Amino acid sequence: MNLDDSVVCPSGPKSVPGLARRTESYGDLLALCDGFTGCNDVTTASVVGLVSRGISCLSPCLTDLSVRVLILLIEHVYDVRTWRSGRLTVWPGNRRLAELTGKNERSIRRALCLLEANHWIVRRYSASNRRSDGNAGIDLRPVAARLHELRQAADFLEQKIESAREQAKVERDDLAMMNVSEEVTKESGVVDASVHLKSYKLNPGSTNLVQGGASQAMPGQRSSPTISSLDVDREILFLMVQASPTLQRQLTAAELCDLMGPEPSRASIQAVATAVKSTLSRQIKLRPAVWQVALAKHGWAALAAVMVAVDRQGVRDPAGYLYAMLKSARLRDTVRHNLRAIEQQESGHA
Repeated sequence: MNLDDSVVCPSGPKSVPGLARRTESYGDLLALCDGFTGCNDVTTASVVGLVSRGISCLSPCLTDLSVRVLILLIEHVYDVRTWRSGRLTVWPGNRRLAELTGKNERSIRRALCLLEANHWIVRRYSASNRRSDGNAGIDLRPVAARLHELRQAADFLEQKIESAREQAKVERDDLAMMNVSEEVTKESGVVDASVHLKSYKLNPGSTNLVQGGASQAMPGQRSSPTISSLDVDREILFLMVQASPTLQRQLTAAELCDLMGPEPSRASIQAVATAVKSTLSRQIKLRPAVWQVALAKHGWAALAAVMVAVDRQGVRDPAGYLYAMLKSARLRDTVRHNLRAIEQQESGHA
């Protein structure tokens, strides 16, 4: 398999004759390989599962194609004894990987370059610049050496999702109690001034509460919420960052890493809000009055709907698609489904 030296790859030291260009951290990558001697109680299926669940948290800049290629490479490890031995070199050619993914060989080379730059594989070439000779091939020891990181990332994401579910249940229960209290008050005709009730606007079926503050409209007045005044829906925010290539292109690497962590900073969250606002004004141009109503009704689910409208494949009229989504009574569930669908597209990760 000949190597195309024109492949786009992060800057690094000059190429060694017969080898692909390497990143500046190539020495650390080799040290990671050399430190791995094998792992027990591991199967190919379990490794694929860990990569599928956790790699986006560890390497959010990987493209969807890169992740698919990595999984295909792992699936070339057929024997459980291979994981124990630590000899994890596989030999699929770029043409074969292109056939399996439906891409061209140039895209495969770029995907492999990105995987190596993020310390998931090592491309090994012979002196004749081929991966099919002798000790050449694709070394998967970096993946095996980072299984502990993948487990931690997968556990973190599971805990995050479970926490979001529990919080959603609490919010639904609180809202139900508030509704009951309001009904009792209306029937009795007495207002209990001793109970301080927060003002919430909630889409039926949604779990994202938008809490009113100093800018909350008085009774009888129309509210004009802003993005910064909305309570952050952490699950929706995480799915947006993980799935939307348009959003990812507008964020810095530092912001992406921060947003994929357990406690994103206000600055990074504001960067997401700014990116959505920019996308809305440049690519969709929804009427301001319609957008204000959507924010008040749906909160962060409305922001996610903007990214779905521009990133979902097959959408010819983003403005019309967004407008139709914003009329959904369960917009939060709709955008969650759509964001996960975008992840499965060929360019779900930017």
